[in-house]
Amino acid sequence: SSGINAEYGETGGFANLEFLDQLGSNKLLSNRLLFLGKYREFHNLVKAGELRGAADLLVSLVESKMGPPRFQITLLLDSLPLINGGPTGEIVMSSRQTYVLMKALEDMQIKKLLKEGDSQKVETIRLALVTNLASSLLEEPW
Repeated sequence: SSGINAEYGETGGFANLEFLDQLGSNKLLSNRLLFLGKYREFHNLVKAGELRGAADLLVSLVESKMGPPRFQITLLLDSLPLINGGPTGEIVMSSRQTYVLMKALEDMQIKKLLKEGDSQKVETIRLALVTNLASSLLEEPW
């Protein structure tokens, strides 16, 4: 399963999606397989247009720290369409969810899990998070 994580990190896709779909309850036997199954589910939710459900699942994956530490940057990059409001521009992520992602990004920097070439990615994620935080705070009831 670490090879599958590495493959996604390098190519942005999985070569054998059927493998993940066929695992069924066997995913529960390994945290890595469970992570991959949930990650696949996240992508299916995005594809189906269920952005709030996808946001909930993505934030739970980030919070659980079930995936490899270096994979957190991939999760944060995958959150960008949700942070930016999807195709309709609606606010999909709450301020609480945004704070969770901000903390994950900060933790990655503190633990030095980022590569030198990640600085542009980090700034893109940070700007999107700050913008979403401001928008979500304005929309949420006090």
